[in-house]
Amino acid sequence: MNLRPGARALALLLLSSAACGGPPTPSPVEGEPICPDFEVGATRAPMRGSLRFPVTLTVRDGKDPITRATLTGRRSKDDPVSRVLLADEDAEYELEWAQCENERAPRARTLSHQTKHTAEYACGHATVYKTDKLVTRKGDAASRTVHFAAPPKPECWESELPAAPPAPSPTAVAEPAPADASAEPAAADAGAADAGAVDAGARGAGATPADAGAPRGAGAAPRDGGAGGAPKPPSAGAGDAGVTPQGS
Repeated sequence: MNLRPGARALALLLLSSAACGGPPTPSPVEGEPICPDFEVGATRAPMRGSLRFPVTLTVRDGKDPITRATLTGRRSKDDPVSRVLLADEDAEYELEWAQCENERAPRARTLSHQTKHTAEYACGHATVYKTDKLVTRKGDAASRTVHFAAPPKPECWESELPAAPPAPSPTAVAEPAPADASAEPAAADAGAADAGAVDAGARGAGATPADAGAPRGAGAAPRDGGAGGAPKPPSAGAGDAGVTPQGS
């Protein structure tokens, strides 16, 4: 029976899956570092968080690699975890962890048409820093969970902003102008003069004239026009003005 090329490839895939115990299924990678988004430059351009030096994971069945993934870190704890394809079967794998020698260039947070068509990241030489064993059991999804091995350089890209200008020095407080020394004595003298005027008015209001004398009325002694203040004797004839002279 002749098969078309597409049907032939599908038949080979099904036969391979049956021999391996089932098709590959996505298996989670837990513990991948979280690299939050950051900003760069004077315009504070928003960039996507990632590891500066990504990590490659190679899963080997014996000496043959069966899957490989490049891990760049999650942008937040809410991002889905990375996954690798492993067959649902009883097997034992070797996990090979290596870190790329090249930095992964930061990418804009919003991917534009040009960004999507830029050259893919080139890892360069990847240095193996750890190997693990993974034993899977058919029908047990938890056995296919891969635990991330921390690399020697775990740094994430961080904000690189220009230095802020120095803060201006606080404005010196102007000292108050010195008071006019000549004005103070004048003010003091004016106050003293006012006080004197008040005292003079008080004294004038309560003083009694020296020549006011005693009040007019009974008991007042007649004043002597002569010296000494003695009472003036009565004039001659004054007492007998109404008496008829004798012998008339």
